Amino acid sequence: MGRSLTSIILAMVAIAVTAQVEFIQNGLKYTALDDNSVKVRKIDDNHLPKGKLVIPAYVTHDGVTYTVTTLGGWAFFGCEDITEVELPNTLTKIDIWAFCNCKKLKGIDIPSSVKEIGYSAFENCESFTSFTFPEGIELVSDRLLQECYKLTEVNLPEGVVKIDDCAFSDCKSLESITLPQSVKFIDNSAFAYCNNLKHISLPKGLQKLGRNVFSSCVSLVEIELPEGVTEIGDNVFNNCRALEQVTLPASLSWLKSNPFSSCGALKEYRVAEGSEYLTVQDGILFSKDMTQLIACPPSKELGDYTVPATVKKIASMAFYGCNLLTSITMTEVVSIGESAFNGCYNLASVDFGTKLETLDKGAFYSNSKLESVYLPDSFKHMEIINFEFCNNLKTVSLSEALSKREEDFNNLSFNFNSSDLRFIVRMKDGTTKTLKHDEINDMKKYFRER
Repeated sequence: MGRSLTSIILAMVAIAVTAQVEFIQNGLKYTALDDNSVKVRKIDDNHLPKGKLVIPAYVTHDGVTYTVTTLGGWAFFGCEDITEVELPNTLTKIDIWAFCNCKKLKGIDIPSSVKEIGYSAFENCESFTSFTFPEGIELVSDRLLQECYKLTEVNLPEGVVKIDDCAFSDCKSLESITLPQSVKFIDNSAFAYCNNLKHISLPKGLQKLGRNVFSSCVSLVEIELPEGVTEIGDNVFNNCRALEQVTLPASLSWLKSNPFSSCGALKEYRVAEGSEYLTVQDGILFSKDMTQLIACPPSKELGDYTVPATVKKIASMAFYGCNLLTSITMTEVVSIGESAFNGCYNLASVDFGTKLETLDKGAFYSNSKLESVYLPDSFKHMEIINFEFCNNLKTVSLSEALSKREEDFNNLSFNFNSSDLRFIVRMKDGTTKTLKHDEINDMKKYFRER
């Protein structure tokens, strides 16, 4: 038993010592990973490689020959004068930030032996014009090619399952990309700010799009979401200003808010036949049971619009930027989501009906033509900046009970800088109390003392 324990301890010590073996050779630093493999990186920030960088397949140190299998984390981060890289076919992993900020590196051939590429490995390699992933890669990591401004061509092999957060964001020269059929998940902001992206072919096996995936892809004209997609995140097509047409698949089952905010050219929504979750009425997107109004296309000529009586909730950003909306009437709406009417610059009249209970943050932010607001007796709570920058707002009518809610009145609720703003408080005894501009700051105190 004693000899066995001793052997175990000696073996552990040997492993620890081996793991700590480091040496420098031909301007590169190597660290042993086990008894026959190493990872490689620059020596330090005072010894940065320049021109053509050649990574050997094998190195010998103290009589031991090691196989080079890994480019370490931050291996050549910030080596701005590297112009060319030659990688060995013994390499299996390129770790995080490996070539980040290598701004003069024009391209790289990755051997098929590589099965893992860490996040941000090629971020801000701004001279890249094309990039080909090796066979066997399943994950395109976070920010892998973010800010590769000159990148025009990307080749992804079959077998890639997931494209992670911001993987291709800010690739401003990328005009077209075809994704392999194996891709099932595209995560948050994966293609955001790809300003020249005009076409992308989404695979039939796609299941989920994260938040802001195509946000500010201002050249994207049309998108086809394949059947099988069950979920798309908030603002997935935010600010796709050229987007004119979209058809949502019948499989889509979850929409928290308007995924097409600030898509100024969009005039109508379409939903594939057979959807159990969504429906369209007059080009406006609703839940199937018509209890939630999800999204109105910004270019739709709404004029004076009446919300269907079945609707209980108006989703976040539902009417965001609908500048052709002049008035809105609702009868059964209970809640209005965040920024639902934000930027409706021509909205001059709102009738909340008698059922409204809550307004989420920024619901009517910056509605410059709105002059009066009548909050019904049913109303219970509002979040901040609901009517801020409603510069022509002159009267707000509210119940006595609501006026006592301290959290509903602060400098971010209304445009308190307006000298014309008046609060008309409806008292329980049927009378009203009008508070002028210079009394607004004393409103909470006034009603607490009554």
